[in-house]
Formats: sequence, C-alpha cells, structure tokens
Amino acid sequence: MRTTLLCTLLLYVGLAQAVEGTPTFMTKIAGVEHTLRIERWKTDANGVPSFDYVYEQHAGACRFRLAGHAVAVYDEVGGKVELAVFNPQDAKGRELPPVVGYEGDDVALTLPYKGPLHKVSLRSPMPPGLRKQACAKGDDEGLTVDFHK
Repeated sequence: MRTTLLCTLLLYVGLAQAVEGTPTFMTKIAGVEHTLRIERWKTDANGVPSFDYVYEQHAGACRFRLAGHAVAVYDEVGGKVELAVFNPQDAKGRELPPVVGYEGDDVALTLPYKGPLHKVSLRSPMPPGLRKQACAKGDDEGLTVDFHK
C-alpha cells in the first residue's frame, strides 16, 4: 500500500512539474502546420489529472481545429485511483520512458509520466466527414501527430 501511495505521489509530482503555463507544440508535416496547446491543467478531488486542449492545422487558406477536454485513463482499485501508465518500446524493442494516456471526445493523447512536458502524441479516429475538413490528407485510419520540444 505504501508503495502504491509513493508511486501515485511521484506521478502527481512529475505531472505537476510537466505542465506549467500553457505549453504549445508545433510541427510542420508535408506543408501543413500542426499546433497543440494544453491549457487549464487540474487534478480533481480523487487525484485524476485533466486538461483542455486545442489542436489546429494551417495550410494556406485551410484552417482546421479540434478542441476539448482530456482526462487521464485510470482505474479504481480498492477505492484508490490508479492512473494507466504505459511503457512503450522503440522499433528495436527497447523500453522507452513511460507515458500516461488521456482521452477526450475526439482524441487520445499521451504525455510523459515524469519530468518536463517535452513530447505529446495525439491520435484521432477522424470520421470521413471530419477528415474532409482537415488540411492534412492522412490515411483512412485518421489523424496521428507526434509533437516534440
């Protein structure tokens, strides 16, 4: 129990350090500028972190925007909240630093588990009607953008 509490505290300390101010990420892919802002970071009474996000695409006269609220993926175990922490691997199977998943209405995001907010991944299924409005012409799977600072 003390180990779980300690891990939970470390997670919150790491996440609190990760989101100061209004982090903005930008990348350009195939002539389309992608921007992601993370705003209004908070943790509820149960210890579940969440934030608002604004994702935009710009290419010439085209403008596309997704905005919403994302909440950390979690389970309640024995009356305590446990956030879902994932250990991704690189192409060679080496373990990468752990990330925390967040879900919103239209997107799924991953942020670092500890340390500064230097990488965010954004995924969206993008139904056909919404995909037609987007500036970036992705595949049939939807939108996938990785941001790095």
